[in-house]
Amino acid sequence: MKKVESNLLNMALVMTVIAIVAGGLLAWVNNVTSGPIEQINKQVIENGIKSVILSDSDMKFRVEKPYEKDGFIFHSVYDMNDNLLGTAVESTDKNAFGGDLKVMVGFNPKGEILGYEVLEHSETPGLGALAGEWFRQESSEMKQQSAVATILLGAPVKPGNRNIIGMNPGDGYLTVSNDGGQIDAITASTITSRAFLNAVNSAYKALSDHIGIETESDTGVEADSDNDTENGDGVGAADVGDGGFNAGAGSTGAESISNTSPRN
Repeated sequence: MKKVESNLLNMALVMTVIAIVAGGLLAWVNNVTSGPIEQINKQVIENGIKSVILSDSDMKFRVEKPYEKDGFIFHSVYDMNDNLLGTAVESTDKNAFGGDLKVMVGFNPKGEILGYEVLEHSETPGLGALAGEWFRQESSEMKQQSAVATILLGAPVKPGNRNIIGMNPGDGYLTVSNDGGQIDAITASTITSRAFLNAVNSAYKALSDHIGIETESDTGVEADSDNDTENGDGVGAADVGDGGFNAGAGSTGAESISNTSPRN
């Protein structure tokens, strides 16, 4: 059999065929896997919403269709009587040690932190990656330092300053103690800790700017409030500005995910 002469045209044809076949295979793989990947991502978000708002509660709830604004995604959560339980906010800080750090933070209508989940990160295992648990630990959950370690390293830092659950960034933005703040940074991961708290603070500010934070007047404490009416229809748990809604104890709030059209 005569050997095919190698020349520029032959090589170009071979490379073209390889590129077409490879492109076709990649397109096929993407088509096959895109559905399952989308379903997995959806499940991660749904589980995150439940975790940051309800924690371990088994109560029934519904989630309003996501609302995206200025890079933040808002998921408002209601009980089956259409009372606002809280809002989960997806927020990303781009200045973590490994790049982007994406979190979901749950706030009650008053802006207090109910919980959080780290959705995406590229932090160092055993260091920055600890953000997923570090900032929810009570002092009783923190490991005690041994007597030998105390002799060699000195007395441990007083525990209990790392838990952000229940805090309200509206009372003062959360910062690490290295910067004069009230939150202990992850050991040897101050950059990651700053990025995490920045993401939480940004989530709170976005919630306040685009959804609203409940005040005493919203809950009906002040009888002369513009939001209050005799039948309670104006009691607002979350006031949305531009073309939004008032999801209060006396209103139906927004429709569920299955039949809500996106906000303008």
